[in-house]
Amino acid sequence: MKTMIVSDFAALRSALLQLVGICLVVSLFMSYVMGAVGTSAAIGAMIPFMCLFSLAALDEQNGWERFRLTLPITRRQVVFGRYASVAIATVLAFVFSLALSFALLAVMGLLPAAWVPESLAPAENPPAAIVGATAGSVGIVMIAMVVALPLIMRFGMTKAARIVPLIVVIVIAGCVSFFDADYLFANGLVSDLVAWLDTGSNYLVAAGATLAAVAILYIASAFLSAKLYEGREF
Repeated sequence: MKTMIVSDFAALRSALLQLVGICLVVSLFMSYVMGAVGTSAAIGAMIPFMCLFSLAALDEQNGWERFRLTLPITRRQVVFGRYASVAIATVLAFVFSLALSFALLAVMGLLPAAWVPESLAPAENPPAAIVGATAGSVGIVMIAMVVALPLIMRFGMTKAARIVPLIVVIVIAGCVSFFDADYLFANGLVSDLVAWLDTGSNYLVAAGATLAAVAILYIASAFLSAKLYEGREF
């Protein structure tokens, strides 16, 4: 598994360096509109997804995926190594997005108040909200990976790219039909949830519970992918 992780990050090295530079530039413009909360959440979600699909695309280039199976590495190690690589990239993205947002707020704190946009005012960007929003966006991305990774391992990137959007549409349609939006808003459930999140450190509580639940699903997805990949023919 260690071999897979080293191989994945060696393949991603140049792409990650470019991505970090892009995030630095994009965050300057994004934060003016969305504040540090929205910027941190967006960057935390963007990086893991780009890493996943970059790795999946590289597998199909020049027959690397087939050649890799001739090396002294089992299919289960390939799967668990890929899941570990994506998880590490996600944790790094989470830390990087938080560090970037807090650094941006620190710089804004050194400027005269008249120069600081309203969206970057400290009152609009409490630390708990930044951490909670970033954890929430990372959690959503991880749930998407729980679905996408087994399909990629079973069918490859090209075929999975046709299936994943279909599943996403079906899931969204099912959620819309199951959760009546008019009912939620009419009964104040959404406003009550927002009020609860804004109380004390409830953002952190919700973030921790979300990430714990997603971690369990992610591990279960890894074992499912291992089973599917072992039966895949090339």
